[in-house]
Amino acid sequence: MANRMLAFLVVGLLLAACSAEPSGDDKIRALVTEPVDGAAMPAHLPSRLPRFDAGTTVAAEQPALATEQEVRVTGGNSPVMAMPDSRFSMTEKGRFRQPRAMAFLNEDLLLVAEFPRTLKLMRVADGSVHRVTGVPDEYFINSLADVVAHPNFSENETVYLCTIVRGASGRDSLGVKRARLILGQDGIYYLVGLQDVVASIAGFPSQEYGCRMAFGRDGKLYISGPFRGGTQSLTLDDGKIFRVEDDGRVPADNPFIELNDYYAKYFWSLGHRRPDAMAADATGRVWVLEHGGNAADELNLLERAGNYGYPIAAKDSPTLPQHETQPSFIAPKLWWRDRIGPASMIVHSGKMFPELQGNALISGELVSSIIHVKLSGDEVSEISRIGMLRPIKEIEEAPDGSVWAMESGAEARLWRLAPSLN
Repeated sequence: MANRMLAFLVVGLLLAACSAEPSGDDKIRALVTEPVDGAAMPAHLPSRLPRFDAGTTVAAEQPALATEQEVRVTGGNSPVMAMPDSRFSMTEKGRFRQPRAMAFLNEDLLLVAEFPRTLKLMRVADGSVHRVTGVPDEYFINSLADVVAHPNFSENETVYLCTIVRGASGRDSLGVKRARLILGQDGIYYLVGLQDVVASIAGFPSQEYGCRMAFGRDGKLYISGPFRGGTQSLTLDDGKIFRVEDDGRVPADNPFIELNDYYAKYFWSLGHRRPDAMAADATGRVWVLEHGGNAADELNLLERAGNYGYPIAAKDSPTLPQHETQPSFIAPKLWWRDRIGPASMIVHSGKMFPELQGNALISGELVSSIIHVKLSGDEVSEISRIGMLRPIKEIEEAPDGSVWAMESGAEARLWRLAPSLN
């Protein structure tokens, strides 16, 4: 009997301990559960995230966007947590299937590329979505990887498509095309006058495509090439940033134009691993966000003829020397030891958010947040993370200065971030 009473006493004490509120470090640990899709989720969030209908403004529900689990370590900085940001209110504007890229054409037209080769045009005013016909019909693998509008779209109606094409040999190649986007009398949007800007960058067997574009303040189009192993070679196209005129001509000031090689004349920089986003700031500088493989993801500032070191040097690599030991290579301005999975970036004009003027907003497919990075001269640092419901595939700034964020995935929500209503 005594043993039985002792057993009941022990069980009672254990149950009381389990029901007690955690304290100190235990209370902090209690906020985090097991990883979901590569990231831990706060225990207080519902297992099924709230669903917001198109046009719904997320203000009162903002606490549900908290992602305290994403404790991210930036190179040289303290850990940063992704949290709801009181500066922003969020409104869902639509949903898309496997989006790859988007670009504002004007105040009312948003062009969206979906996997595998679908172009859609969204009218911002009423939220209607229209199919665009005339998309190139070659046999694509990752088809439309990026879309951008010409800086003078209002005058020339020109858009650019970066495409991945499967050749007869079974190897993929990358090419950039341009076309006019017009509204026909039948109410259908058409791509007309399709032309090659950069025709078929050499075939590659992997799916490390690159194929991202950005116009610089110099009016030139910058294009990221694919990734293989020849990033240091001036006779191979991989690991390079291409720079061309808006019609595909080679600019006279490209650094390797004198080399007797088809590809080298297009190169602006080399030694990149896999650039997956680019953006120009108001001073004319072009920034590149790229994957770091088993090492750190990087934010680089492009320089003419610059060599960024891969695969000879890499920031925070367990196997390769650091840039500090290889002074001939350009080190990244910022890096992430924890991997963010680079997806997109913009440099904000400050039109709707003056405090963001000249700062970068960055997204990654491994983090459910938008990363705010300060770009001030040589000072580059992560400021904060804006908690989102899911990873963001693409960020764009609308002509009115609002920030539009497209989720990744089969049912991707498109969010408009504007100043908080509070």
